Amino acid sequence: MQHVYKAFTIVLLVLSLFAGLDARANQGGSQAYPALFGTRETYSPAIDRFYKWTGMLQRWVAERREARQPCMLGQIAGCEPREWRRIIDLLTPLDLRAKVDAVNSLVNRYPYTPSAANWREPNYWETPFEFLAKSGQCQDYAIAKFMLLRAAGVPNELLRVVVLHDRRLGLDHAVTVAYVDGEALMLDNQIPEVVPVAGIHHYQPYYSINETGWWLHDPNPLQVTSLSLR
Repeated sequence: MQHVYKAFTIVLLVLSLFAGLDARANQGGSQAYPALFGTRETYSPAIDRFYKWTGMLQRWVAERREARQPCMLGQIAGCEPREWRRIIDLLTPLDLRAKVDAVNSLVNRYPYTPSAANWREPNYWETPFEFLAKSGQCQDYAIAKFMLLRAAGVPNELLRVVVLHDRRLGLDHAVTVAYVDGEALMLDNQIPEVVPVAGIHHYQPYYSINETGWWLHDPNPLQVTSLSLR
């Protein structure tokens, strides 16, 4: 994802340093989880500032509501995309680790399609139904995996979408993280297999988010203020 509105993200980091956020990384759940990518995490429930994420969530709720309405002639039961229902039916009976492996493999089969090609804007965040219809870019893979796992019964507190910087490529990117038996596992459209976050050292996270909260990563004032707001 080449366009994550880095300036907007950095402003969030600066503001958060002075916002009096709760510094407990596990505020969003009852269990303590390892901090992602070796960073220090600061939690906040105030996800409203992340308008790309919250806008997608609002559209997603509306799409799911419409999918439960009586179907038009010729549409499938439930009015859901056939592929969505197929994947949910496949994932639901599996254990958590098998769900994570399966959804990563299934979603990664979709071809990478830049947001500008699909939506004529560089950073549109797709709902899963939109992704299944059009494919998408990195944040859209991450969202589709997150929501497929949620629909297959995985609790929100075990999942995050992480927006980060790929230091090898010099680009911004997004992945899904799932906690399985206390271990953070990464689902990445650039890597075929699910891998432990602890083994990844070229990703520097800006923030991670789920349906009820977000985490600031490594809010070092010297590090933040040295970044350019270009």
